[in-house]
Amino acid sequence: MNVTKYQPPEFPLPPVPPPLPAGEKKRKKRIPIALWILLAVSLIGNAVFFVGRDAFTWLEGGLKEFPPVEATLAWGDESAETHVAVLYLDGIILDESGQTLFGETTSPVARLLNEIQAVTMDPAYDAILLHIDSPGGGVTASDEIYRALMAFKESRPDRRVVAHIQDMAASGGYYAALAADRIVAQPTSVVGSIGVLISAVNFHKLGEKLGIEDVTLTSSENKALLNALDPVDPEHTAILQEVVDSMYERFRTLVLEHRPFTSEFADEHQLLDGRIFTLPDALDFGLVDRMGYEDEARFEVAELLGNRSAAFYEVSYASPSFSLFSVKSPQITLPTLPRSRLMYYWAP
Repeated sequence: MNVTKYQPPEFPLPPVPPPLPAGEKKRKKRIPIALWILLAVSLIGNAVFFVGRDAFTWLEGGLKEFPPVEATLAWGDESAETHVAVLYLDGIILDESGQTLFGETTSPVARLLNEIQAVTMDPAYDAILLHIDSPGGGVTASDEIYRALMAFKESRPDRRVVAHIQDMAASGGYYAALAADRIVAQPTSVVGSIGVLISAVNFHKLGEKLGIEDVTLTSSENKALLNALDPVDPEHTAILQEVVDSMYERFRTLVLEHRPFTSEFADEHQLLDGRIFTLPDALDFGLVDRMGYEDEARFEVAELLGNRSAAFYEVSYASPSFSLFSVKSPQITLPTLPRSRLMYYWAP
C-alpha cells in the first residue's frame, strides 16, 4: 500500500516592510485622548453606581441656625460701623432643587432663606437691601421669604429692609416686597398682579378619543381633585375656589397692612384684582414708595438708618463643596402628568 506523506499547504509569506531610513525610529500607535477621557468617566460612573449607591448623597444645604455664607464688599467703606446685606430674589419662586450630573443642588429659595437667616443671626448687619426681579411663584415659598424678612426686622428694633425692584415684582415677588420698610422701583419696573391662581390641564376628551381610561382609586369622591383624565366636576372646582379665595385673602390683608391705602381706595382703583401696573401708576397709588435705581435704593437704606456712611456687602450662601463621595446615584423617573399648585404668579 502506497502511503503519501502529508505536506502542509503553502501560503505566501507576508511582504517584508522596507527598512526605515537611517536615524528614524518606528512610532507606536497612540490611543486617542478622547478615548482615555471616556474610559475615565466610565470608571468613575461605575464606581459611584456600585460603591454605596444610595449611601452617598449630595448635601442639600437646608435651613440652618447659622448657615455658612460669604460676604463681599460691594459698595462703601469697610471701616464703616453700619453694615448692609445685599441679597437677590431672582426668577420664579419655587423651592425645588436643581438636577445636575452630580445630583441635586440647593434651590434658589433655600439659598435666599439661608442668606436671610445668616444675616439675622449676625449682629453686625443693620439692614437688608433686597433686589427683586421675579414674576412670583409658589404660595408657600413666597410666604416663607416674606416671613424671614419680617423675622430679621423683628430681631432688633433698629433693623430695616429696603426692596429694590428691577424688571418686575409681580404676585409672589411683590408679596415678598411687602416686608420692606421702603419699596424703590426703576422707571421701567412692572409691579402688582396681586392674586392667586391654580391651573390644570384636563385630558378627559382627548383620553376618550384615544381610548385612555383612568383607574385612580380614592378613599372618597373629593380626593382626586383636578384629576386630568376625569370630566371637570363643578363641585371640585367650587372646593378649589374656596382654597384660592382663602390664599388671596391673606395676600390682600398683607397688602393693606403694609401699604399706605385703605381697602376702599384699593377697590376703587382696582389695585387688588390681579392686574399689573407700570411705575407711574404704582407710584401714584402707593404700591411703591419712590422711583430709583440701585444708588437711590442705597440712599433709602442710609436714610432709614440715619447714617450716610455704610458698607454694603453682597451675602451669598456657601454651598457644600463637591466631593466624589457625595455624589448621588443616577435615578430614573417616569413621565408624569402636569402638576397643579397654588401660585402667587404672573406669566405674560
